[in-house]
Amino acid sequence: MTQAQGMVDGGGSATLRPDYMHRFRPTVAKPIISEILRSTLGNAKYQAEGMVELSTGIGEKIVERLVAEPGLERYKYVANVSIFQNNGQGARMCIGATWDPESDAAVQETFTNESIRCVAVVLAAYVY
Repeated sequence: MTQAQGMVDGGGSATLRPDYMHRFRPTVAKPIISEILRSTLGNAKYQAEGMVELSTGIGEKIVERLVAEPGLERYKYVANVSIFQNNGQGARMCIGATWDPESDAAVQETFTNESIRCVAVVLAAYVY
């Protein structure tokens, strides 16, 4: 059996949905994203001129780790990482785009230190 339930089930009909064990699980992705944010931004200071490269690098790390996660290889990921200076202001972001609610999902994680506030949103779309 492959990840997409064998692509042809026992009755000879094709199935395109991931089986239960290969569905995107936000509970698996969230700790991965959180660890990347903590390890990359733990003691970082906000410097406007370096934030584009930093947020791009974080997004790339998140996608690399999720692609390497067993059972989640058949997903395409979009990572949106926004970094703000932490001046005590509020910030909230959300992205939602679910093409197939049985297989696609979105997950969000935030990180804050004295200088930085970061919001990472990841969209996962199953590749049929």
